Amino acid sequence: MVQYSQTENAGKSTVRLTFKSLDQLLDLDDPSPYPHKELTEIAEDAIANHVGDIPFKKEVDLVVSLPSGTLNHEIEENLPEAIRQHFAFRASEKALEVVRKKRRLKAGLKFTVALIVLMSIAGGVINLIPESDRFVHVLIAGIFTILAWAAIWDTAEAYALDYRALVGNMKVYEKISRMNMRIE
Repeated sequence: MVQYSQTENAGKSTVRLTFKSLDQLLDLDDPSPYPHKELTEIAEDAIANHVGDIPFKKEVDLVVSLPSGTLNHEIEENLPEAIRQHFAFRASEKALEVVRKKRRLKAGLKFTVALIVLMSIAGGVINLIPESDRFVHVLIAGIFTILAWAAIWDTAEAYALDYRALVGNMKVYEKISRMNMRIE
């Protein structure tokens, strides 16, 4: 697929990605003029994954290599900006997703608090039911326990798995949109 190498020099990393052809890097069916052309999914994944493997605060340069004869003046001049614009746009999409996930987390937390309040009330109600009706005790306690675990798990999963990964992707995309790039 895409060849990758990384070098370190004076605290700075240089990521070199070698593409087999220009159409592996850019969506040549995209009618947009340079530098507004879209990257291919292969290119986006390769760039994001390799830059994302480097510590966020470390400075990174990106070198994109294409076969000889592929480059002309227009491509060489506009390709870095096309890559930056692509990742800036994708970072803004991720930022919107982050906002949506925050809302979901807040709603989940509110639901969890409400459920805890209801469980407290249910605990009081269970104490008012005679001991002879043990089935009702178990049924009410079981229903609220299942609801509580579902609410807590969903909220924890949304934060631990979805939200943090999404914020990480957004930061990587923002970093790429500001990186120094060279085309060879």
